[in-house]
Amino acid sequence: MPALASSQPVTEETAGGATLVVGAGGFLGSEVVRALAAGGHRVVGLVRDGTKAARVTAAGGTAAVGDVLDQPSLVRAAQGCTNFVHLASAWNDSSAPEARALEVRVEGARNLARAAGEVGGRRLVVGSGYWIYPDTPGPIDETTPAAPEGESRANHDAETAATEAAREAHAEVLVVRPGMVYGDGAWFRPMAEAIREGSYRVVEGGTNHWSFVALSDTGAAFRAVLESGRAGEVYNVVDGMPATWRDFVRTVAAELGRPPPPSIDRRTAEELYGPIVARHLLANRYLLPERLRALGWRPRFPSYREGIPPLLREMAWP
Repeated sequence: MPALASSQPVTEETAGGATLVVGAGGFLGSEVVRALAAGGHRVVGLVRDGTKAARVTAAGGTAAVGDVLDQPSLVRAAQGCTNFVHLASAWNDSSAPEARALEVRVEGARNLARAAGEVGGRRLVVGSGYWIYPDTPGPIDETTPAAPEGESRANHDAETAATEAAREAHAEVLVVRPGMVYGDGAWFRPMAEAIREGSYRVVEGGTNHWSFVALSDTGAAFRAVLESGRAGEVYNVVDGMPATWRDFVRTVAAELGRPPPPSIDRRTAEELYGPIVARHLLANRYLLPERLRALGWRPRFPSYREGIPPLLREMAWP
């Protein structure tokens, strides 16, 4: 199908239906619901656990209980929807085995594309991640070949599964790869707690560069891609100001009134976290968000230095 023209945003009026966000009760999902609703979209948020329905409602969406692995419930939730966002994940669910987490990402993407086809859906945005890129000292853009390992393989496979299934469903697929999304939850809260307690450690001095983006800016980026992105494209979501892991951690520590965390060597990191996580912690990922900028997106927080202080105040820290 042809790409949508950026001069005609996808809204309820132009697309003729609502947007179904799968994984809407999660850290990123609820923020995407909020950003879409604030932009005038009618949003249905799919949650597997009914206790998360309140988060969807608070973000401005309508909650629907279902499971991305249960096709009938998925199709029911998709009725009346034209656009779809796949953010479902079970990696942080301690009760879910790794096999289910992989299935939620990959089979969930395939199921959602098929559901979109059944209800006449128009486009599917797949939330992925920047960990699928290789460790490299130079700039990374969307044309850089993927080199996924560990959990990042699930995101890469989800992109592929959605693209293949959407082809049969005659729907457009767009991929969003956020960098390190900092907000009140996910990896940031436990890291900040460890820094406050004095137990956090950086690996090999933390001189490698990572790319960051605030949670609210990430939600706005998903909205920009859904509305104006080109079908078949990949979009990196970062603030465009990469920084060393050491500097990021030291900024958090200073805002919390704590000393800079000490360093550990790679061997110790491998013993504590495993070799794959240790490699990630040492990797360089210097991402560029040029395609996203071309859509008119600009982060509210130009870098983590502006974003961390209000976030910690929001979290009632220090």
